[in-house]
Amino acid sequence: MEQYNFYENKVVNAAVQLPKIERGEGYMPSEGLVRALNVALMLQKPLLVTGVPGTGKSDLAYHIAERFGWGDVLPFPTRTDSVSTDLLYRYDSLAHFHKVNIEKGSACELKASEIQDNYIHYEALGQAICDSIGQNKEKKPRRRVVLIDEIDKAPRDLPNDILSIIESMSFDVPELKSAKETDSSFYRKEGEEAYKPVVILTSNSEKTLPEPFLRRCVYFHIDMPDKEQLMKILLKKKRILRKLDEESATKFIDLFLEISDLVTGKKPATHELILWIWWMQENKFNVEELTCFSSISANAATLLSGMSILAKEESDLKVVVDAIEKHKLKG
Repeated sequence: MEQYNFYENKVVNAAVQLPKIERGEGYMPSEGLVRALNVALMLQKPLLVTGVPGTGKSDLAYHIAERFGWGDVLPFPTRTDSVSTDLLYRYDSLAHFHKVNIEKGSACELKASEIQDNYIHYEALGQAICDSIGQNKEKKPRRRVVLIDEIDKAPRDLPNDILSIIESMSFDVPELKSAKETDSSFYRKEGEEAYKPVVILTSNSEKTLPEPFLRRCVYFHIDMPDKEQLMKILLKKKRILRKLDEESATKFIDLFLEISDLVTGKKPATHELILWIWWMQENKFNVEELTCFSSISANAATLLSGMSILAKEESDLKVVVDAIEKHKLKG
């Protein structure tokens, strides 16, 4: 275990750290989720996905983008103070003002295209609408996947504002109106319906969403996968869980479900299961060391420290550790 004791060695060995898990990598949507996605695509409606954190809500967007070849996902992390403009574009007013102050006179009278290129940065939904009409580096229309994460954090009016923009496929950029050109095509962005973005909205159900918003979405709830589904998911994670076979996966899943039953707070989800198995295997621990725990083992404390991956509250961690120390886990 010496190579894993970064603190004592004063060296962080990247070779034994968790490799980057690509978003959507090895993603396995359930049949129900695939059906809901097909409905959303056919109706050209956003797909609202709920479920506890760690069940793959956000990863769905990355899976879709990769499967259909629609390029990188355009993500937007919702905040409690988000407004609809935040999803469309960001205007660097300070830099623009600085240029006007430095270059007073006609030299600072920029064209709309120059303002757009230098001081306007299109955000997730705005970029997707611009891409639909070929206002991008490739100069050709393309469909994009927009991920609006944790929409339940948004102020009350934002969800409906978002859907209105998606349905109209248009928005204005007022900062471009005062430029030299009078051509409305610069400040009025009108998307092409044939390349309407696929919008995935996620929610942790921390707040009730407005009924008019729910009416205009297709909905799906991702449950925690059952044992059979977990097995399929784990065996697809070959790059991360390269040492995992079906027999050891079964043992890990059985013990994971048993530990999950002991947790009363935030339940461990699929993501935590993957991290826990990787950590256990990298430390050369097996399930039997937890079900037949020995406090005199040289690595007993290290083994128990891994429970912090699954139990995220002090009371739950104490219950799980107590069950291990008293040999209550059967695996």
